[in-house]
Amino acid sequence: LDPKHFVGAVYDPIEGHLDPSGTTWAYAKAAQKQGGEIHQQTHVEALHQQEDGTWHIHTSQGDIHAEHVVNAGGLWAREVGKMVGLELPVLAMEHMYLLTEEMEEVTRHNQQSGKQIPHAMDFDGELYLRQEQQGMLMGTYEKACVPWQPDETPWDFSMELLPPDLERITPSLEVGFQHFPAFENAGIKKIINGPFTFAPDGNPLVGPVRELPGYWCACAVMAGFSQGGGVGLALANWMIEGDPGFDV
Repeated sequence: LDPKHFVGAVYDPIEGHLDPSGTTWAYAKAAQKQGGEIHQQTHVEALHQQEDGTWHIHTSQGDIHAEHVVNAGGLWAREVGKMVGLELPVLAMEHMYLLTEEMEEVTRHNQQSGKQIPHAMDFDGELYLRQEQQGMLMGTYEKACVPWQPDETPWDFSMELLPPDLERITPSLEVGFQHFPAFENAGIKKIINGPFTFAPDGNPLVGPVRELPGYWCACAVMAGFSQGGGVGLALANWMIEGDPGFDV
């Protein structure tokens, strides 16, 4: 980094990043050990609350009876909400980041320190970066985000990426290259553009829904992977103890 652009920094010794796929499967295996069942490729078609407050979930693979239903539908949270007459203020927005080719600076740091480049967030530059293999990842916190599928998320949308628009984030990247000059000489390997969800105030929609006992929301969690564990813990406490255990 170029020190002239910074007046100080805060270091968190337990900050880092995880493999999303491996971590998700670890959670899944832990749930199965506790008796949980996981149904993949199973489309929820309808939700009906019974007179006793429990739920019938009609799926493409048959019906499921449950005491609680959690809408953790992500990009499809609106569609899942509409199944029970609930209009959720959730909107998907495009978000981009770049991946560089291999960088000598990264390799040298790894060899000399035996560690990866620390994850960093530049609040003034509205950037974040971390090591990705032997290159770097740089993302921007876009002020003028572009909505994606504002009316309805297609059910058949899966793991696709969206067309990149490098011009839209070029001003932010230029700031990043000034603050972190090593990026100036790095080749750009790929631009990633994908959707994630927001509520109007930028905060997650987490908790019970009035007049729908046993129906819970875990939606609009922008940083879903990093915040998922805390959201899940809060809801579990709420269901079992009647209190999330901390301020949500």
